[in-house]
Amino acid sequence: MPPTGAFPSVAVPSSSLFTGLVGPIVPGFFEVDQLSLAILLALAALAALLILCAPATGSFFRHLVMLLFFFIGAFGVVTARHVLVFFGAWEITSLFAWGLARLAGETELLEDGVVPFQAAGALGSLAMLLGLALLVVDDRSLTLGAIGANADAPRLGPVAALLLVGIAFKTYGLLSEGWNVRPGRQLTLAGPTLAGAGVLAIGLYPFFRLFGSVLANVPAWRAPTFAVAAGLAVLAALAALGDADYRRALSHGVFSQVCLLAAVFATGTSAALPAVVIGAVADAFAFTGLFLCLGAAEEASAEVLLRRVGGLARRLPVTAVLFALCSVALVGVPPLGSFVANRLIGIAVADTSWLPSVWMAVVALTLVYLARLFVSLFLGEPRGPVRDERRWPVLLAGSGVVGTLVLLAALAPELLTLLQSAPAAPG
Repeated sequence: MPPTGAFPSVAVPSSSLFTGLVGPIVPGFFEVDQLSLAILLALAALAALLILCAPATGSFFRHLVMLLFFFIGAFGVVTARHVLVFFGAWEITSLFAWGLARLAGETELLEDGVVPFQAAGALGSLAMLLGLALLVVDDRSLTLGAIGANADAPRLGPVAALLLVGIAFKTYGLLSEGWNVRPGRQLTLAGPTLAGAGVLAIGLYPFFRLFGSVLANVPAWRAPTFAVAAGLAVLAALAALGDADYRRALSHGVFSQVCLLAAVFATGTSAALPAVVIGAVADAFAFTGLFLCLGAAEEASAEVLLRRVGGLARRLPVTAVLFALCSVALVGVPPLGSFVANRLIGIAVADTSWLPSVWMAVVALTLVYLARLFVSLFLGEPRGPVRDERRWPVLLAGSGVVGTLVLLAALAPELLTLLQSAPAAPG
């Protein structure tokens, strides 16, 4: 079981390269703190990368407009300090994420079965709205500040549960948009945007903010959140390993990593916050690169089922190399940014009983499903007609992703200093 106490205090380091950028924008409504700034820097780099890739989609202006509105909404989510502003920006950002997915092509009619993929986002919105409403009633304030240490934990239990359900369902619904379109011969930015910047702004940042700041003094949420997140991390990794659709398989992999970071964060150790934030940023860039590779594979083959694709390395050699680099970055091979995150996560989970086993299991499953995707997509004999590689957009995207991961590793000490200077429960 993870510790059940509040986040311990952290000594404030002397300085950071980014500390001068922290402060209010519109007092009471928008503000940049240490956590917001770390996420904003990542979103700015992702925005630049995706906009540079937009000409390769064949509909540059439509993608450019949708990306700009999406990132403006994400900026609002990350800097919001008012409950109504936060929820409105969260919903607007989700709406433009949905619009980006619609630009990818005609929506497929899926039989949802037990899990209502296309309804997950709506259920997440409802749960978040109810959770925030109960939070406002309990705290008697519309400001996203910390709940007092004397708060009634049993009364706040439903609030934490609703917020967790809202974030989880919205994140899963967001990822499902990437596989709800028919495969085509056009590069799409839906997958890279949703799995990278989308998950960072709509899923992980709200979780870090609401549970790490607002509910920091109410530790009752940590044990159940740890149990749910750890279980979902393993289940989603298994789903990624067994899925026949490579877009859906990698989306399950993204959700697995989100849940793993949530489980680490729930431990409440002093190393948890910097570990999961740097890990979230590294994962965002790695998954952006992986989904760009899948987009190139889909454009070349017009197929998304693994049994119908193979041997793409012969026509898409640069894409294959980028996929391999992003894969090793995701599992934490040095010198890329995820290696630093994995070291920090190792420190954060060292004193917990179950999390090291869960963490190693998810990392092992991640390595296996990424190897499976690489072998199925790029090795063997080609199946069906495959277009030649458009190397310029792939090289541009690849150099941007890999270069940013290297830069993240170089800037990790500064980010660590910035995040360690964040108060445990800002008011």
